[in-house]
Amino acid sequence: MTTLGFDEHDDSYFDEAYDDFLPPAIYRCIQAESKWDPQIDLTPSYEILTSFEQEIDALCLQTSDEHVRLDKLLDRFYSEWLFSASSLKVPEYKLNCISYTLTMRSGSPTTLAILLSHFLQHAKLDACVSITQGDIGIHVAMSDEEGYTIEPSSGQQSWYIIPENVDEDNAQEQEPLELIFDDEVYKLFLAQQKWSFISENKFGHALNCVEMLMDIIGDDPYERRDRGYLLNQLGCPKMARDDLQFFVDECPDDPAIEIIQHQIEELEDNNNKTHH
Repeated sequence: MTTLGFDEHDDSYFDEAYDDFLPPAIYRCIQAESKWDPQIDLTPSYEILTSFEQEIDALCLQTSDEHVRLDKLLDRFYSEWLFSASSLKVPEYKLNCISYTLTMRSGSPTTLAILLSHFLQHAKLDACVSITQGDIGIHVAMSDEEGYTIEPSSGQQSWYIIPENVDEDNAQEQEPLELIFDDEVYKLFLAQQKWSFISENKFGHALNCVEMLMDIIGDDPYERRDRGYLLNQLGCPKMARDDLQFFVDECPDDPAIEIIQHQIEELEDNNNKTHH
């Protein structure tokens, strides 16, 4: 097994190859960091990632049993490589960076889930990021009826099996998982980074996240709303007003509509005072 045949450090790769195929979500998440931190050197992150992948290749050669391979990889991830949730007072936006998680072996549940699911996929296991009642996890299917769910911060795993006589609707009730892949993983990463930047008043960084999200999902009214808020914080009231008005027009029944309308009125009042 070999690693992907592209230069992960070359920005042009992502532009030229976008229309042909998308690289795995983890590479896109790492590359995104250069948008809000142009000075960052991501080379060490890619090197660490490749080193771990090579260890996984060697591990796969030693065991063909999927259950054993899963146990060995989880043991390596948590006990040997020592990945964990952070016990230090680290800003959430740092913990939400894959590069920080790779370097410091510490991260948020989201970055740990993205990283571990990537490693499990590299080990040829049917793994993906999952969301259960708002909590991020990892789902590993061993068949259509059975598999594991893994808590990313601790590595705690739970085995599930769907009885043969359960119909499809009941099976879904017993396994209330939302499985997310590729673009959805990348969007989840960007959305969490957006909110972590906002909580630290890093509005320019958050705006980068919004713009990257809009590159994927288009003129989403909720992203326009968030962009309007951020543009106002960054001193661009006219553009902010346009975005907030777009949200009001598109989502008139949203519970927060009165608050947004009040913000628009304030922007218009301030604009009128400026002109007079």
